[in-house]
Amino acid sequence: MKIFISEIISYLSSDLLNYYGNIDEVYVDNVADVSHLTPSSLDWVNTRKTDTQQCAENSVARVLLASPAVRFSKEMEKKQKVLLIVEKPRMAMAKIIQYFFVEKKESGISPAAFVNQQAQIGTNVYIGPGCVIGNATIGNNTIINPNVVVYDDVIIGNNCIIQAGAVLGTDGLGCSRESDGKLVKFPHIGKLIIGNDVEIGANCQIAKGVLSDTVIENGCKINGLCFIAHNCHLAENVWITGDTMLCGSTSVGKNTTIYSNVIIREQVKIGTNSTIGMGSVVTKNVPNDEIWLGSPAHFHSKK
Repeated sequence: MKIFISEIISYLSSDLLNYYGNIDEVYVDNVADVSHLTPSSLDWVNTRKTDTQQCAENSVARVLLASPAVRFSKEMEKKQKVLLIVEKPRMAMAKIIQYFFVEKKESGISPAAFVNQQAQIGTNVYIGPGCVIGNATIGNNTIINPNVVVYDDVIIGNNCIIQAGAVLGTDGLGCSRESDGKLVKFPHIGKLIIGNDVEIGANCQIAKGVLSDTVIENGCKINGLCFIAHNCHLAENVWITGDTMLCGSTSVGKNTTIYSNVIIREQVKIGTNSTIGMGSVVTKNVPNDEIWLGSPAHFHSKK
């Protein structure tokens, strides 16, 4: 598939700060890692590198995304390269790959899926084989990959991706003990509400609320093997990487990042735009705009 650079320029729109080189009839037909680049690949220059100029000049690819720190040199002009200048090359690359190179699933419900007759299913929804969908609501353009279980009282918004094996809307296991030690489970009668543009990774488990709801707001991204307990509330654009546990009634502020293998104690509040480092055990509230690390987690620095 040939994607002409004029198409990419049009797609990037206001994200594109400038471009250099002759784009007439220039196209890309693949994206690849550094060791597999070809002249017709689309490449990008990582802003974290100290030799960004050399990376751009020496890239096998003819077309590159780079930050304003990279200039269109005589060497690049000699090699007939095309340089697309954006503020965040990695983000621009991700958007281009998603738009031009990722195959879109066709909508439809697999005959090997079970969907409750009372479920409300939006338009252009894909539900893969082995899925079990209860009396739930699924928004438009959402993808439910194979072997996902969605219990009753779950609401999933538009443009979401639920990866294989996720289980959404389970009861949590809050218990009290009788005097003789017998456990009495507290019933869960709340909902699980998932906003728009949310991705939930493979084999995640997310519980519905007890009396109020578990809420995951718009734009959140949750990697595989995560556990989110009852009554948790994730504000917009929270990013959680793999194998992390949020205990009951945890709240996480907008634009916060939680890295892998983190455990957050029940009732803890994580502020907005904060970062929790890999392997941390969080037992205290975390203020806005701070980085916390360790077990138990402690303040590391301001952002």
